Amino acid sequence: MVKKAVAEEGHIVCHKTLGTAAPAICAGFATHPSGRTASLALRLARAGVLTIVCVQPEQEDER
Repeated sequence: MVKKAVAEEGHIVCHKTLGTAAPAICAGFATHPSGRTASLALRLARAGVLTIVCVQPEQEDER
C-alpha cells in the first residue's frame, strides 16, 4: 500500500476516518520517510499551498 501511494504521489487515508465527512491522511504515512516526501498533498502543505489540520479520530467505543 505504501509503495503504491509513493509511486502515485498519493497518500494513505487513516483507517479511523474512512467513511467520515473528513477523511484524513494517515499520521503514520505522513511521517514515513518516503511517504512524506512523495505525497503531492503533503508537499503542497509544506509549500504553504494547503493547510495541515491534525485531527483525533473518534474512538470506536464513542461512536
